[in-house]
Amino acid sequence: MMLRMSRPTIVLFGDSITQQGFAFSDGNSPGWAGLLANAYTRRADVLNRGFSGYNSRHAMDILPSVFGSSSDSSLVGRPLFVTVFFGANDASLPGDREHCQHVPVDEYEGNLRKIVQAIRDRFQGNAATDKPPIILMTPPPVYQPKWDKFCMEKFDELSPRTNEVSKLYGDRVKSIAKDLGCSVVDSFSVLEGNEKEETYEKYLEDGLHLNGLGNKALFEGFMNVLNSDFPQLAPMKDGDGKNGETGIPLEGSLWTDLC
Repeated sequence: MMLRMSRPTIVLFGDSITQQGFAFSDGNSPGWAGLLANAYTRRADVLNRGFSGYNSRHAMDILPSVFGSSSDSSLVGRPLFVTVFFGANDASLPGDREHCQHVPVDEYEGNLRKIVQAIRDRFQGNAATDKPPIILMTPPPVYQPKWDKFCMEKFDELSPRTNEVSKLYGDRVKSIAKDLGCSVVDSFSVLEGNEKEETYEKYLEDGLHLNGLGNKALFEGFMNVLNSDFPQLAPMKDGDGKNGETGIPLEGSLWTDLC
């Protein structure tokens, strides 16, 4: 028996912070993608296309298998929106030859621009106004002491990153978003990366990946952007979530209407 795919989709494309987005990072809260999926329960199917360890260069390689071509039915219909969340690995320092994750910031910018254009081209058969919005997300802050400790304990070697470099890459994301007409979730600012270390450290499980508090904050920051920029794509709140004026309604009749 085949499952009929009638609901719209939401595609999350990114690195480990997306891949782990459904996970219970510290046992207290689901990941930001899990919270998003919960918000869209009975409204849209959230497709997690996160690839741990990937940088924007790797993302370019995997892009065709994630989105297919305009004649490919691997994605059912047009997504409500697509997120692109790379940069945490690109921003590793160039001396980290062991992991080969570093991508120079100018190349990183070029890769993101190509990714945005490729996703838009994927839906070139539709009218320009029907193309799904692309929401870019900046890399999160980095708490270097905790990340260095984690790497030494787990891998017996460093994978050096700094908060300052993460911010630099995030600034490029914001510039790209403005230039290409994309919305942006400034994860770095949402997680208070501009504040003192003891302020943003509380959001990070291992100095790089998010804990429960960080996932919750990122989800809330994401929804703030969505409600501001695309209220018609946010979950419908009024009219019992079904008969309201704005947003994505619940699928099917309300049970009270079936009595």
